[in-house]
Amino acid sequence: MRKSQSSTGRRLLRAGLAASAATAVVVAGAVAPAFAASVPLTLSSTNGPSAGTTTITASSTTTFLSGVTAPVSSFLIPVCPTTYTTAASVAVTPTVSVGVVLVVTTRKLTTAKASVLTPVLPVVGSTGSTKYNLCMYASSTSGSALIGTAAYTVAAAPAITTGAVSPSSGPALGGSLITVTGTSLPTAAGTISGTLGGNPLTAVTPVSNTSFTALTPAHAPGAVSLAVTTAAGTQTLASAYTYSNGLGISPNTAAAATSTSVNPVYVDVLGAGFSGYTFGSSATQARVWLVNGRYDPGTATSNSGSPATTWPNGPTAECTGVIVISDTELICSMNLATGALTPTTTVANSGTPLVPDDTYTLTVVNMSGVAKASVTGYLQSDISSGATFTVAPY
Repeated sequence: MRKSQSSTGRRLLRAGLAASAATAVVVAGAVAPAFAASVPLTLSSTNGPSAGTTTITASSTTTFLSGVTAPVSSFLIPVCPTTYTTAASVAVTPTVSVGVVLVVTTRKLTTAKASVLTPVLPVVGSTGSTKYNLCMYASSTSGSALIGTAAYTVAAAPAITTGAVSPSSGPALGGSLITVTGTSLPTAAGTISGTLGGNPLTAVTPVSNTSFTALTPAHAPGAVSLAVTTAAGTQTLASAYTYSNGLGISPNTAAAATSTSVNPVYVDVLGAGFSGYTFGSSATQARVWLVNGRYDPGTATSNSGSPATTWPNGPTAECTGVIVISDTELICSMNLATGALTPTTTVANSGTPLVPDDTYTLTVVNMSGVAKASVTGYLQSDISSGATFTVAPY
């Protein structure tokens, strides 16, 4: 063979190899996309009602939906199969150990997020809630890859109705044990939470599927709503509980004054709502009074139609120099040597400047004027037996 013929043969061989390689590239590009191992998904809500019809989103930090046009999902017990199979396309009534529930609608939102319309997911077992696995596949074709998973817990929606809280009232200091009754309540520890007036209940303990107990939080006086949250969502009952402004004070005793040189007694007052008060000396400002009996500022008007000018049972002394530490605590100073007041007028008692020996009630009022019916928002604090203060010759 001549040299020129040999060179020509080699050029043809190289051209043929190059053409084959190009063909291989084209064929490879036509193959269906391969998917990486499934990724854990982050759900917009990890729990919901067993009745379904709730739309949640499933997202990931990876583009798990890249190359996917029509993802499908199922809720399964106990685990997600690695590929979509015929068995996964048939709904099986769930039990504690096995079950499949199809998702009606799964929509791709981005390459990293999809939305899922939850179906009816039966609660099985005796705990009041059931954990399913959300299994998302690349398509409904048999053998399609599992591309994402997440845990989703459902429960029957509880029913909380009027009279659900017992007792229905308690002190603003909180810490009272209450029982909440309803229906479809979960019984496993940690499956119920709640709030009173927006503040969280503590020591929530399921008793049965119709009741749980809890300790009340501190809250300013008044009627508040109860919100109970389970895996099924949150149920709210308006005016479910009423806070009275029970106070706790320390110390609650003091030696009687014997001269004007006696040092003042600093009193630590525990309650609720103090940060909403403005303490001062005007009729529209808050005060801390020492009262012989139950404080009564009066509500009637005089014959002329003006607010009454005397207290039916006003303060015997005042705790002054109020420092608000927090919404639930303040400190004030009680002068037992020269602080005695005439209860009907609140002027200094010049005849007997010493606060007499007795057991008094300490109360915090948000407005100190007499019969403030004309002042919007007038409210005296309710008084509890825990707020007594005794002056005696110890």
